[in-house]
Amino acid sequence: MLCRAFRREGMIVKGPDIQLDLRRTGRVFVMAYGKAARDMARAFLRLLASPKAIGYAVLPAWERGTVPGLTSLRAAHPVPDRFSFRAGRVLLSKVAEAREGDQVVHLISGGGSAMVAAPLRGLLGDSHKSLLHALLIGCGLGIQEMNVVRKHFSNIKGGRLLLTSPKASHSSLVLSDAPSGHADAVAGGPTFPDPSSWGECVSTLESAGILSELPARLRARLAQGDLPETPKPGDARFRKHRWTVVASLEDLLAAAARRASELGYQVRVVPSSIEETPEVALDRLLRLRGAAGTRQDPLCIIGGGEVRVRVRGGRGRFGGRAQDFAAAAAESLEGEPACLFLAAGSDGIDGNSPAAGAMTDGRTVSRGRRVGIDIGALRRDGNTHALFRTLGDSLITGPTGNNLRDLYFLLEWPRRGPSLRAAIGDRRGSSEKERR
Repeated sequence: MLCRAFRREGMIVKGPDIQLDLRRTGRVFVMAYGKAARDMARAFLRLLASPKAIGYAVLPAWERGTVPGLTSLRAAHPVPDRFSFRAGRVLLSKVAEAREGDQVVHLISGGGSAMVAAPLRGLLGDSHKSLLHALLIGCGLGIQEMNVVRKHFSNIKGGRLLLTSPKASHSSLVLSDAPSGHADAVAGGPTFPDPSSWGECVSTLESAGILSELPARLRARLAQGDLPETPKPGDARFRKHRWTVVASLEDLLAAAARRASELGYQVRVVPSSIEETPEVALDRLLRLRGAAGTRQDPLCIIGGGEVRVRVRGGRGRFGGRAQDFAAAAAESLEGEPACLFLAAGSDGIDGNSPAAGAMTDGRTVSRGRRVGIDIGALRRDGNTHALFRTLGDSLITGPTGNNLRDLYFLLEWPRRGPSLRAAIGDRRGSSEKERR
């Protein structure tokens, strides 16, 4: 996607809203961070083809390979570890070296919020920053609300990374895992001003029920107020910042719709990003199914986004939001003879499981009962991968090197056509390995 969005014309690199003139710039700092950092950095460096380029690529811990031309670091996701904090310190130090006339190119993708971490000085330490990230997982908040919190407790997010060198020129190329129009939410917006406030941050912690789980000393500091705010829109220090979204969920949905149409499906796409609970989100898909009316061709309803999941204690054990959505769909579609539902993360990793997601149909619940599985209990514990691993219905792709939110498919075959099992094959005897 990056190579399609940008082109090289002589010594000028051109893209939407961004132009880099290599004849007139000093040093070029390239900072790549997030789940797609490796592929974005490799593509951009091929395009740049400049000996001026220096910098770092912060890759997820499971990523293989490096980025020739940059120093490669690895860090954890979704909870920052000591390598995440090391990466945060390194990036803060390196970006601060940029001076007027230099160009800093930020290649930003989802996951960067945990992979490049730095607690706000004077407020909390590394361990409490990790605790905060862990509490945010499974507390039912959406990505924008979580980022209101993450930005305020960070020395990097909410534009603070850019402010280490405001006289340099900054360009942000964003692979977005956030709702449309919210590029500043990707990786916590380290190069974007932040419109939210400390008041919103504390209110969000209270509404999510996790303020009381923070250490008493930190809660007391929040109650005192008078905390340093993030930079706000209109701040003159961002005047040299240019940015563009290289790819987003809309691109992913369009590609999925084209492919489904090529395969002979009648296609319907949910018109806006899905941000609700799994039950409400599934209702949106089912309404589109009902609106499709009588038809001869199989139907494919496609949606995308990130459902909101709340698990007991706020921390899932072995699952993720896509598999939770699939489990919820299994309960709603029980007994439906001709429907198949699939939910999967575009990054190939769902929560803390090895799967990208899972598929369910009208027989998933009964098949689970026969082997003694209580889907409701697994959902409450954030352990839904146990269901799909046992039934052989996990979708395992491995990391994709991309991150454009989650994809959801509801497939329905005509009642008079071939059965669902005849169309996709009987999965009852298949192993997880065979479903990869």
